[in-house]
Amino acid sequence: MRQVVLVLGLLLAVLGCRAVEVKRPRGVSLSNRSFYEENKPFTCLDGSRTIPYDRVNDDYCDCADGTDEPGTAACSNGKFHCTNPGYKPMYIPSSRVNDGICDCCDTTDEYNSGAHCQNTCREMGRKEREELEKKAEMAREGMLLKQKFIEEARKGREEKQVRLQELAEKRQSVQTQVDALRAEKEAAEQPEKEAKDAHKKAWEERREAETAAMEKKRSQEVFTQLDQDGDGKLSASELLDHSELDSDGDGSLSDKEAQELLGGSSTVDVSSFQESVWPQIKEKFKLESDTPPAPPIEEGTESHPETPPEEDEEDDVEEGDEEDDDDDSDDYHRPPPSKSQVEDQEMPPYDETTQALIDAAEAARNQYEEAEKSLREIDDTMRSLEKEISLDFGAHGEFSYMYGQCYELSTSEYIYRLCPFNRVTQKPKVGGSETNLGTWGFWSGPENDKFSSMKYEQGTACWQGPNRSTQVKLYCGKETVVTSTSEPSRCEYLMEFFTPAACQQPLDIPQEEHDEL
Repeated sequence: MRQVVLVLGLLLAVLGCRAVEVKRPRGVSLSNRSFYEENKPFTCLDGSRTIPYDRVNDDYCDCADGTDEPGTAACSNGKFHCTNPGYKPMYIPSSRVNDGICDCCDTTDEYNSGAHCQNTCREMGRKEREELEKKAEMAREGMLLKQKFIEEARKGREEKQVRLQELAEKRQSVQTQVDALRAEKEAAEQPEKEAKDAHKKAWEERREAETAAMEKKRSQEVFTQLDQDGDGKLSASELLDHSELDSDGDGSLSDKEAQELLGGSSTVDVSSFQESVWPQIKEKFKLESDTPPAPPIEEGTESHPETPPEEDEEDDVEEGDEEDDDDDSDDYHRPPPSKSQVEDQEMPPYDETTQALIDAAEAARNQYEEAEKSLREIDDTMRSLEKEISLDFGAHGEFSYMYGQCYELSTSEYIYRLCPFNRVTQKPKVGGSETNLGTWGFWSGPENDKFSSMKYEQGTACWQGPNRSTQVKLYCGKETVVTSTSEPSRCEYLMEFFTPAACQQPLDIPQEEHDEL
C-alpha cells in the first residue's frame, strides 16, 4: 500500500509539471478562446459579420477588425498572440507572422517561414525574474528606510507642533515685556530730549551771542577805520576809496552810490552804521591788507619801480610805523566768522545731570531693542516652523527628511544642485554665475501616483524665451541621489532622483509559468 501511494504521488508530481494543452486557433490567446468554437460559425469580434469557422486562419481577411486571421498575415490590422511559456505573453502585429524574423521568444510566429529560431523564453524569464528580484530587494530595503523616515517625520511633526505651541506662549510673555520696556524707553526719552534740547538751545544762544558780539566789534573797528577824520561821523566821501562797494558794476564807487549806502543821509554815526550800513557792505568790504601780494618777479625780468628807491625806503619805514601803530588793531584784518565756521563749532559736552538722563535713556533703549530682537527671532522661528508643517511631504511625511538638504550632480560642464522643496540650480564649473532652474512648485505626478514627480518653476528667464523650469522624476533607491539631468525642451529640464521615500511595497515575483499549448 505504501508503494502504491508513493507511485501515485510521483505520478501526480509528473503530471503537475507537464503543460496542459488547450486547443484553440493559432495566434489566439486563452482569454479569447471562447470566441473561437470549432464547427460553429465565427462572429468577428467587432460584430460586423459572421463567417463559417473553416474561414478562420485561411489566409484571407474576412473581418474588418482582422480577428478572423489571428495566425496569418492576411489582415494588416490583425494581432498575433505569442504564448511565450516561461516568459510573458505578448501581442505582435499579424503582418510579422512568417516574415523570417523571430518576434515571439517561443518561435510560434515563424511556424511556416523556414526561419531557424530558438526558444529563448525560459532564459528571458529567468533574467527578468532575477532583475525583478533585485528591484524587489531594493524596494524591501528602501521600504525599511522609508518606514524609518515616516516614523521620524511623525515624531518631528509632533515636536514641531509642541515647539510652536511653546513659542506662541513665550511670544505672549516677550510681547508683554516689549510693551513694558517700550513705555519705559519713551518715559526715559522724554526728559532726555528736554535736557538735550535745553543744552543745545543754550549753546546756540551763546554761539549766536558770541557771533553777534564779534560782528559788532568788527563793525565798530571798520567804522573807526573808515572815519578818516575821527569825528565820529561817517560821510559818503570817506567811502569813495572802496571801489569793491560798487553797485552798478562800473568798477568804481560814485558819490551817488556812496550816498545810497548811507541811506540818503550825508553822514551816519556808529550806531546807524552798525544797524543799516554794515549789513549791506560786510560781504564786499575789503581792507588794503586783505589784497593778496603781487606775484614775485621772475628771474631775468627787469624791474621798473614807479618811485625812486629812496621813496620806497621811506614808504617801507612809514609802512613799518603803520604796522607798529596797528599792532593793537589786528582785528581789522580778521574777517567775521562765516556761517559754516559757526555751524562747524562743536557743541560743548553735556553737564552731569543731562548726561545721566542720556545714559538712563540709552539703557532703556538697549533693553527695549534686545527684547524686540528676541520677539523678532521668535516670529521668524514660528514662521519657519509653520511653513515646514504646512508643506506636503508625502502621504505619510516620508519626504520630510529632504527638507533643508541639497543634492548635487556634477557633469563635464556644470554642477547641478537640487534642494527639495526649495529650488534647482545650475553652475558652470569654470567661471559664470549660478542659474536658477526653478523654485518649488508642486507635486506633479499622475493622479494615482502623485508623489512620483516634482515641479520646480519660475526660474531665471531664458534669452528671448520662457522662465526655466525643472521636472524631477522620483525613483525607488537605497540612497538619496541625483543620477541624471537633461534638457528635453528649451529651458525645460528633467532630473532623475532616487530616494528610499519613493519605494513601494514590492509585489510577489511571478514564478516560472507552465507551458501553455
